[in-house]
Amino acid sequence: MSNLRKDYIWNTIGTSAVSFISLLLLITVTRINGIIDAGIFSFCFSFAILFFMIGLFGGRIYQVSDVRGEYQSNSYILLKFFTSGAMLITAVVFILMNSYDRDRIVLLLSLVIYKILDAIADPLYGVMQRQGRLYYAGISMTLKAVVGFVAFLIVNISTLDLITSSFCLLGANIVFILAYDIPHVRRLEKIGRFSFEIIKPTFALLKVSIYIFLFALFANLLINIPRYFVDIYHSEDLGWFGIVIMLATMLNLFVTFVIQPKLVPLSERFAAAEYASFNRTVTKLILISVCFGAVAIVVTWLIGVPVLSWIYAADLAPYRIALTLVVLAGTVNVVTMIYSNMLSIMRRFKIQMVNFLIGTASVVAASAVFIVTKSVDGAVIAFLIANAIQAILFFVSYQVIFRKVSR
Repeated sequence: MSNLRKDYIWNTIGTSAVSFISLLLLITVTRINGIIDAGIFSFCFSFAILFFMIGLFGGRIYQVSDVRGEYQSNSYILLKFFTSGAMLITAVVFILMNSYDRDRIVLLLSLVIYKILDAIADPLYGVMQRQGRLYYAGISMTLKAVVGFVAFLIVNISTLDLITSSFCLLGANIVFILAYDIPHVRRLEKIGRFSFEIIKPTFALLKVSIYIFLFALFANLLINIPRYFVDIYHSEDLGWFGIVIMLATMLNLFVTFVIQPKLVPLSERFAAAEYASFNRTVTKLILISVCFGAVAIVVTWLIGVPVLSWIYAADLAPYRIALTLVVLAGTVNVVTMIYSNMLSIMRRFKIQMVNFLIGTASVVAASAVFIVTKSVDGAVIAFLIANAIQAILFFVSYQVIFRKVSR
């Protein structure tokens, strides 16, 4: 099997494993520990992912596209240590601001450290990808997800202790970083020697990655701000919200699988001034996304409640409308992400910042209005309103900018 084929297969498997582990964990915790514990766990896991956006700081997009070797691998790795430190500090400040009880603090911190290790592994995967061994990264992600999940499941069934179970996820990451990631990277490239010369380029990397980081952070905030308001006013409903909002998270994966393979050819077409072809492909992506979303909305309305109630062993009948609206909101969010990626190809970052800021402000305002009295339903309404506003802004921005550049 060629390396290219192995890269595709294992990267797809690994990315899927990492993406779906939160869903599988929520299902098992709901069935084993109950809806209240599931709410606390989903809250901690979701905010660990939010803080992970700080540690990841844009991911390895810039690293793998650095074909001229502008920055050393050590700079990419050192950057993640800096950003992971900022991630931990932010999490601690968040905890201190909210005065959580001991169990939630320990659970949140264990999951934050678990995601810190993911952030540190990311530039190691970047080295593997640049050296034509992306399948190493896919295998690593798969092993971490599978072993971590199985260990979590066994310990949770045995102890019903979420904190102890969560340390299994952390342990799996530590073991595979030390026993798999680092040895494989060292066979491909010399890394690990610190020198003061790499500090300056590391901070230069910090600067060029800022927009990618902020866009990922704002996209994650759109889901987690309503979750935060639900925790403040209706903490007993956190589990229900976690189940309902998961459908939007799953739709976001649609962006990864549909858009990512198109980014390089779309970038090439835009650079070659093939604007008509570029715009036709964008329109096709939007139509495919909307059609997929429409089907998902109908399916959710018809069979979403019985299927999800069986999966989670919880009665979701009161949330039929909320589930359907979440799928609608997720579909709208997919449209936003497509246009955001296209604007990034056009190198239009400032307008995206404005759009994301307006979207974030709107979800805060809508959450404050609707969640106090309507709990989960109010959170879904706030999420839908913010996504609709954001999608309209991105649609208009794309149309105006595309017309300017294609003249």
